[in-house]
Amino acid sequence: MTRTFVLAALLLAALATSARAAETAPPLKATTKDAFLEVVAELHKEMQEGGRYSYVTESERADVEKNLDRMRALLEKSGSVDTMGKDDQVALFNAQESVNATLEKRDRDRLVCERAATTGSRIATTQCRTYGEIEADREAGRKLMREKAARGCTKPGCKQG
Repeated sequence: MTRTFVLAALLLAALATSARAAETAPPLKATTKDAFLEVVAELHKEMQEGGRYSYVTESERADVEKNLDRMRALLEKSGSVDTMGKDDQVALFNAQESVNATLEKRDRDRLVCERAATTGSRIATTQCRTYGEIEADREAGRKLMREKAARGCTKPGCKQG
């Protein structure tokens, strides 16, 4: 029982890696098969457009799914973390950490701060925005560039080609 408690404590400590860990729970924490399946359903919903983890790339999504499948298999075999062997607990922990790292990196609510000098000044300031705001601005810039490229040259005297 003490070993299980120690492993659970280690799992919790390792999941508290981000600066906002005290404010929010990790995206994924597997303890039993049933609880895991509920969390996975919620994660799939949040990875859809407009969800908290909608910025997960296709390759990251494939890695997340691979790790979720690995975790599902381990939990189906044992039913819960408490009844798993040590090797399976480590494998589950590693898969869980991989999923959490990807999702926390692509969390639209994650705060990202930068120090930079504003235009026209040499004095650096700290500006913080959410990852979602940064990605929305990036996509707006891409859209603007695509629209400008599609319109082509529209000014008098401009030569195309």
